[in-house]
Amino acid sequence: MPLNRRRYQLWLIGGALVAGLYVFSQLATGSTPMLLMSPVLEALHAPANWWQSATLWFSERRQLQSDYMSYRIKVEQQAALIQEANSLREENRQLRNILDIAGMPGYRWHAAKVRGRSPESMSRRLVLEVNGVSRDDVIVSSEGLVGVIDSTMRNHATVRTIFDASLAVPVTIPGTALAALARGQGNSIAIDFIPVQMAPRRGQVLFTSGAGGLFPPGIAVARITDVEPIAGRLFVQTTAEPAAHWQRDNWLAVASQLHAGP
Repeated sequence: MPLNRRRYQLWLIGGALVAGLYVFSQLATGSTPMLLMSPVLEALHAPANWWQSATLWFSERRQLQSDYMSYRIKVEQQAALIQEANSLREENRQLRNILDIAGMPGYRWHAAKVRGRSPESMSRRLVLEVNGVSRDDVIVSSEGLVGVIDSTMRNHATVRTIFDASLAVPVTIPGTALAALARGQGNSIAIDFIPVQMAPRRGQVLFTSGAGGLFPPGIAVARITDVEPIAGRLFVQTTAEPAAHWQRDNWLAVASQLHAGP
């Protein structure tokens, strides 16, 4: 009995081997082995595929970063060009307006580039780049009076503006007999010697009268901001603001008085 059982087992093993060889031979001739082996192949190729994908991702990321930086540089360059063009356009406008001012007779006019501004109270001085000018030459913008030259050095000049407490400008209202003085107060302008009966309205503009011969007549100086009568006084207390906003101008005009020959 044991012998028969052993023979039976041997027959089973042999049959299984034969069946296995047959199945293998059949699989070897078709596409089924590839299908059965595909998970194994995919597992074997997975690290290579992952490395290729990671390398591609980093390469694309570097390219995107490079493209972004190039685009950003181009945008910044374009913005700088636009800003420069706008600045040049504004300077050209200021120069054209200065040329219109230069029609006043009796003065030689220069265009002056603003190189610096002093913000301290009771002074507000400017530094101009200009040649051929002298102390007390008058500085104007397209909107009105700015001040006078205080000192010169090489191709630069320092300007006392009408905010300066040391500067007094004879002013008037055209068509009236008003003769007053505009004096700098650091942040505003005081208008002295305006009689009560000639008190101006808020918003009225005072112009240079030409008295004293330093300032050309007819240049806007200050706009009235407040008028307050003082009981028992002949003159009203008057304050004003500059008619010109030279703080934003890059170019100003210098008027040098022409003196007649002997």
